[in-house]
Amino acid sequence: MKLSVLINNFNYGRFLRPCIDSVLSQAYPDFEVVVVDDGSTDDSQEILASYGEQILTVLKENGGQASSFNAGFAAASGDVLFLLDADDAFLPGKLARIAEIYDRSEIDWCFDRVTTEESDRPPTELQVTLFDKRDTLRRGGFPSLPVPTSGLSFRRDLLSQILPMSVAKDVVLSDNYIKFAAAYLGRGAIVETPLTFQRIHESNRYTGTSRAKTLRPRIMIATGLELARRYDGLQALGKSLVAGGIAETTSLLKLRGEARNTVAGGPFGDAAATEVALMAARKRLGNMLRRGQS
Repeated sequence: MKLSVLINNFNYGRFLRPCIDSVLSQAYPDFEVVVVDDGSTDDSQEILASYGEQILTVLKENGGQASSFNAGFAAASGDVLFLLDADDAFLPGKLARIAEIYDRSEIDWCFDRVTTEESDRPPTELQVTLFDKRDTLRRGGFPSLPVPTSGLSFRRDLLSQILPMSVAKDVVLSDNYIKFAAAYLGRGAIVETPLTFQRIHESNRYTGTSRAKTLRPRIMIATGLELARRYDGLQALGKSLVAGGIAETTSLLKLRGEARNTVAGGPFGDAAATEVALMAARKRLGNMLRRGQS
């Protein structure tokens, strides 16, 4: 089984070498490293050139993380594909241990949790939970998938049903869309034992930043609209995500108009505006009650 690691990079030159080296040092017999540089203006491209034929480099104009996922997938040849942000790293042994899980389990995707401690090393025994929430997703439910980009992997057949995805230059439609789509399309596993290091730093585009609060509603709305547009069975989930995003940014008096503007011409049809507005109102009121407001 050949593995492909798709690294997406934009101006993370100071982290890029440790990231790539963490993959190249993996003890697995058949894998490739595909690095997509999304129009970096720092020293990233010089660093990539120094690796020569050890990696496959894809240079492109800046188009955002989703466009990098698309470009990496198009260039990769593996049977199982891993995503990795250029400021993160794989812990020793990750590729072999995830490959073993795919070999012994009938799964389409595998997500491993991350650690923010760079010195961590995984224990001998991994805690693996098989995961099949396809019916929950069809009913509009939200399964818990608390794993960032760098902990995601997929069989090629599954990822080909998800990518290419719609693109945006900002962090709007990215790993949330991929995770929900994967959980809807196939059976998976979650490795509760971290096999990936997630670096928290001042230049994070989303995690741990002040932008997260304002980006979160936009991410919810964009993800909901795209999931409903792409997959008929995710209409209910899509409406719920859109309603949640509207509820976080809109006053009760404006919910109906905002819902109409958001779903107009989209995947739900005109009749969905009232339903989405009511869902948003319930979510907003629920949030207010939980905060002890009236």
